[in-house]
Amino acid sequence: MSTTTPARLVGVDELGPGQVTVVDTPAGKLAVGMADGVPFATSNRCRHLFAPLGKGKVVDGCLECPWHGARFDVRTGAMLRGPQGAFKPLAGAVKGTTGSVNLKTYPVELRDEAIWLV
Repeated sequence: MSTTTPARLVGVDELGPGQVTVVDTPAGKLAVGMADGVPFATSNRCRHLFAPLGKGKVVDGCLECPWHGARFDVRTGAMLRGPQGAFKPLAGAVKGTTGSVNLKTYPVELRDEAIWLV
């Protein structure tokens, strides 16, 4: 638990299946959602080209970048798959450089059908 005052981020009913949203907090903009029934909050910018991850989606329990399909483990912030599409040939290089720095993750919990930063 952190020493900050808990803050309500978003109601679970405000998120569609696989949906992620951007929430402004004192810690900055966070990507917030649910993955496999568990709430998460991470830093909002992809390690590749700084896409807003809160505009992405949850796929197979991972946060997927809306621009090029890189995927991140929502528990650790680790990049599990580099960018796809035109950038796929560079996926390994991206994963080994900027992608080697995990997204920041934030402690959250479910309270009263909402995701709270704790």
